[in-house]
Amino acid sequence: MREASNKPVRRKNQKNSRVTEQHRFRDFLAPVFWPTWLAIAGLYLMAWLPVRVRLLVSRGLAHVLYRLVASRRKVAQTNIRLCFPHLDALAQQSLVRAVFYSNTLNYFETALAWCRPNHSMQLEVKGLEHLRRAQATGRGVILLSGHFGPIDITGSLIVDRVDLTFVYRKDDNPLFNYFITRARERYCTATLAHKDMKGILRALKGGATLWYAPDQDYGRETSVFVPFFGVPTATLTMTSKLAKAGNALVVPISGYRRADGRGFVATIEAPLDIPSGDDVSDARAINAWLERRIVEHPEQYLWLHKRFKTRPEGEPSVYN
Repeated sequence: MREASNKPVRRKNQKNSRVTEQHRFRDFLAPVFWPTWLAIAGLYLMAWLPVRVRLLVSRGLAHVLYRLVASRRKVAQTNIRLCFPHLDALAQQSLVRAVFYSNTLNYFETALAWCRPNHSMQLEVKGLEHLRRAQATGRGVILLSGHFGPIDITGSLIVDRVDLTFVYRKDDNPLFNYFITRARERYCTATLAHKDMKGILRALKGGATLWYAPDQDYGRETSVFVPFFGVPTATLTMTSKLAKAGNALVVPISGYRRADGRGFVATIEAPLDIPSGDDVSDARAINAWLERRIVEHPEQYLWLHKRFKTRPEGEPSVYN
């Protein structure tokens, strides 16, 4: 039996997908982790709030965060200004406020997905036949998604209909990373670190269905610049490379929260023509699909992320 240790666990390599095999909660008892334990306790409290209270608290908290967290407000304002230039200043500001509310509510929904059975929430799935046909081929499936608000809650609710492997970016805090991974493995077949290429390809070649959201800024080394809402944007080419190397189909899935905040809708579409043989063309196609889905519920997208942080050579930062 492995002995428990109270020493802080060093940050593991980002390629390591065996977090829950290698650790237990008792490995994170050192005082350095106590603030994280308090945060986890807070997530459990959030998860058990009644829906009506969750909605009210989210609205109030979003109003406070909008005023206090100036750095994220500026990021959202910049993103909205760049992507929705046809909106006047008042409409853009209203959308930014809605983004804060939606993302705040998403924290509560994510806590629900991680910390308790979520039978109180309902999910409507449209287009499931597209995924069923893709899986019937025996090939692996990349379930291509984006950072739409209800990522985790949608994943936890769809598990009764689809076996999923979740590809994710590891958290730098080892305790929080262990907690998140362990929570996700309650409703996923497996979790894979996004840099664990061997594990990802092995899963795809074995016919697995991988939930994969590549719509964040990972720098220029593995990206190409293609338009995203008309803005040249560093866009990963990894989706094409994985599909080719793993002989996988790329099936898009999007999700949104219903207006009453009590249920969600996930829409699965026919496979995209990826890989086409042209990584730049594929990146354009992915961004074009994202745009179509985002404009349906723009307030629910993760506009608090610096999506345009990496700029083409010679261009200044848009966030200054």
